[in-house]
Amino acid sequence: MRNEGQTIQFQQTSTGVKDELDSLLEGQLSSGAESAVARIEAPAEGFVYEHAVGIARADTGEAMTTNHRFHTASVSKSMTALLVVQLAEEGALGPEGVDARYVDFEVFPDEIQERLLTRDGEPVFADVTLRHMLSHTSGFRDAFVDDGSQTAKELGRPAPGSIIGSDASRNFTAAWSPWLPDGDTTEVQGVINFYLSQPGMTEALAEAGLAFHYSDTAFVLLALLVERVTGESYHANLRDRIFTPCDLRDSYLAYRDDPPLGTRRQPESDVHAFGIPMLSSGKNLSFDWGGGGLVTTARDLVRFQRALAEHRPPGSGRILSDMTAWTRPAGLAEPRTGVGLGLFRTRYPGGELWGHSGAWGAKMDCDQAAGIYFAGTVNQAGAPAGWHHPLIARVANHLR
Repeated sequence: MRNEGQTIQFQQTSTGVKDELDSLLEGQLSSGAESAVARIEAPAEGFVYEHAVGIARADTGEAMTTNHRFHTASVSKSMTALLVVQLAEEGALGPEGVDARYVDFEVFPDEIQERLLTRDGEPVFADVTLRHMLSHTSGFRDAFVDDGSQTAKELGRPAPGSIIGSDASRNFTAAWSPWLPDGDTTEVQGVINFYLSQPGMTEALAEAGLAFHYSDTAFVLLALLVERVTGESYHANLRDRIFTPCDLRDSYLAYRDDPPLGTRRQPESDVHAFGIPMLSSGKNLSFDWGGGGLVTTARDLVRFQRALAEHRPPGSGRILSDMTAWTRPAGLAEPRTGVGLGLFRTRYPGGELWGHSGAWGAKMDCDQAAGIYFAGTVNQAGAPAGWHHPLIARVANHLR
């Protein structure tokens, strides 16, 4: 039987480069990852590399293959952003497009909108535009890892009152919804309900537009906006506006648009966090949703990147230039050198990349100057931010 984990196609490269890339990927296992997968394409050079290593599932012991789907966490934000930019191009967001105010779309009743963002107890959400939210300059705390008194950046770990830092035994077994108008139940929690319930969580970290602070909260709100404006579910929008036109055959929104899966989300590859193989242990990751609920393969993520670069999603040829209109607000730290709309520009040894990363070790990056596309994961929370940089740099050096 052919080992799918060894799928490698080289049209204009050498065995030596392949072996070096294999060694770099396998090195992730020595660094603590249980599995890793990567796909690298340089279409103009006829270059395609794909490889997988390690154990995909703790409960079955099966080998990781290039066909195993994985949870991408925040890589999903690029797709949420694309949906918003598409709606802006269509005129569905009014004449101001992404510079429209969120409150004008009446996603929530006024009494809720006034509570979503405050300063000294007074409502300030009316000042926040979609662009602020898409570029993480809205002032929102990140309910996933911040609480009302400290941020994860300040602590170096999830804050105690955050979703991830509070009752992990409860929060990783409960089913999550983005927002429950009638409040939480014993079986289901709402992300925005949780955010509103935590003391000090709604206090803005900065005036809108002035400073960068990464916020999943804002992207959950943006996905709710997409539903409000289109009248369709977020996952239906992903399917109809991105997955189908971009030919993403193995992608879906976890817990909303799943194919048939086993009791512990088999055959998805495990996410490892807090020393636990999350899926094999029956943990629930449904809180990610609009901030990070995409499940996909490295092959599909490269397809998505190339579709963006080649202007193939529905919309005009301006979409990528709109999403990569880089700014550098206060608080944006190296190696990031710019933030766009659901995308980041990042420095790496070979130059600069645009793309996005996810907390579970997922990466989606493009070296536009070299024409190189990368996608992959190490399925490990807390993985080094640049674990994939040496692989891209090796290909860039080979193609020069």
